[in-house]
Amino acid sequence: MKLRTTVQQVRLGGAEYRVVTAAPQAPGVVLHDGQWSLQMVVDRPGAVYLAAAWALAARSPRSLIHLPLRADAGPVGPTEPDRLDLVLLHHSLAFPPSRWKAVRRRLGAGRPHTADIPDSDFPAEDDIDHVRRGFAGWRDELRFAGAARTLFLTGSATAFRWTGSWVRSLSTEGPAALRRHPRSAHYCVTLRHESTSPSRTSKGVPGLLHIEYAEGHVAGGGAARGAG
Repeated sequence: MKLRTTVQQVRLGGAEYRVVTAAPQAPGVVLHDGQWSLQMVVDRPGAVYLAAAWALAARSPRSLIHLPLRADAGPVGPTEPDRLDLVLLHHSLAFPPSRWKAVRRRLGAGRPHTADIPDSDFPAEDDIDHVRRGFAGWRDELRFAGAARTLFLTGSATAFRWTGSWVRSLSTEGPAALRRHPRSAHYCVTLRHESTSPSRTSKGVPGLLHIEYAEGHVAGGGAARGAG
C-alpha cells in the first residue's frame, strides 16, 4: 500500500507535534456524524487509502495521522449532517483533541513523503487473539473523541493493526460481495469505542463507527457484515 502524505512539525506553546497529512482522496471517503453512530462511506480507492492510513498510524507512534476528508467532499446539503475530518494517533502521545484546532491552523504545505506499507502489517482474522481482550489490564482498544469537526481515534499499534485488518477487508472483500449480490449486498465493518457498545462516549461522541463499502457511494441494503 502506498500513501502520499506531507509531514511537518507544529509547535504550540511548549509542545511540538509531528503531523502527517494524507493527500485528499475525493470523493473516496466521506465521514459524518449521526445521531447514534458515526457513518463513513468508502469506494474501493477510498478503502485502500483508509487501510494505508490505519497501517501508518500503527507504524507512527509519535505522529498525528491527519485525513482531511472534508477538503474534497463537496458542498453539504441543508439536511445532511456535518462532515468530519479524521485523525489517528497513538495513545502514548496523550494529545488533547481540544488543541487540534490551534494545531491545524498552523499547518502549512509540509514536506512531501510517500509511505510504502506492506500488506503484511495487518494480521489475518484467524491470527487475532480476541480472548486476550478479556484479560485484566488490556488496553489495546480504539477510543473515540471529537473536536473542531474532527473525529479522533486513539489506540495502540496493536489496536490499529487489529482493527486495520477489518478496514482492509473493505477493499479486499467488499467489491466481490457487491458483485455477487448487486441489488441487495451491504458490506461494512463496525468499530466500537473501547470495544463496547455505548450510544455515546463520555465526551459526547457516538460510540460506534459504521464504515460501508459502496461503489460510487451508492449504499446497498440487505445483509450486513460487522466487525470489531
